Amino acid sequence: MKKITPGSAMLAGLLMASAGSASAGTVTFNDFVQYGSDAVNYVVTIDHLTDTFTVNVKIADNSPNTGDILGIAFDLNNGFIANNLAIKGDDIEKVGFNTLNNGGGNNFQGSGDNLFSNGTPDVLLTIGDPGSRSGLITQTSFTFASSGKILEEVFLGTAFGIRAQSVGPGPNGGSGSSKDIAFITPDEGSPVPIPAAVWFMGTGLLGLFGFARARKTSVAA
Repeated sequence: MKKITPGSAMLAGLLMASAGSASAGTVTFNDFVQYGSDAVNYVVTIDHLTDTFTVNVKIADNSPNTGDILGIAFDLNNGFIANNLAIKGDDIEKVGFNTLNNGGGNNFQGSGDNLFSNGTPDVLLTIGDPGSRSGLITQTSFTFASSGKILEEVFLGTAFGIRAQSVGPGPNGGSGSSKDIAFITPDEGSPVPIPAAVWFMGTGLLGLFGFARARKTSVAA
C-alpha cells in the first residue's frame, strides 16, 4: 500500500479545492420562446467576475428582424432580495421589482407571464426611451453584486425575458414588437480556468516533496 505523506495529502487537497472552484462562471443562451408579433433572435451572456454578475444582451447577427430593446425581465434564486440590488447599466432608465409592467410599453403581461416565479419577474428593467426616436438599442449590459453566490445558485432554471419595440427586418426596424422568454441553464456554461498561481503553487510543492524524498534516499544510502 502506498504511504500518503502529510505533504502529498496537503497538495491533493489544494488541487481538489482548486478544481472545485472551477465551476461554470459564464453561461450563454439563445433558446427563447417568442410571444410577440415579430421574431427576434437574441444572445445573452452572464459572467460571474469576482464579486459581480455582468449580463450582456444583444440581438443576434442571424436575427430575421432588428428592433429597440425596451425591457429585460428576470428571476433570481437562492434568497436574493431583488429590491436590495444595486443594478447598474448605461442604458437603464427604470428598475422595477416584482412587477409585470414598468409603463411606456415595457410589460410582460399576457402569454408567457406564468413562466416567471409567482407570475411576476423579480426584476424588470426599462432600457432606454420607448420607441426608436433616439436610435435603436440592439445591445446592452448591466451589472449587480453577486453577494458571494455563484452563477448556478442564482440563475439555475430561472426565466429571462426580453421586450422590444420598433421591430422589423430593415436596419432601422419597423412597427412590430416582440416578447421573448428563455430558461437559463448555467450548467452548460464554460468552466472558469483554474488560476495560473494555483498551478505554480502546486508545481512548487511537488518540487519540494521530490527534493525531500531524494534527500532522504541519499542519506539512507
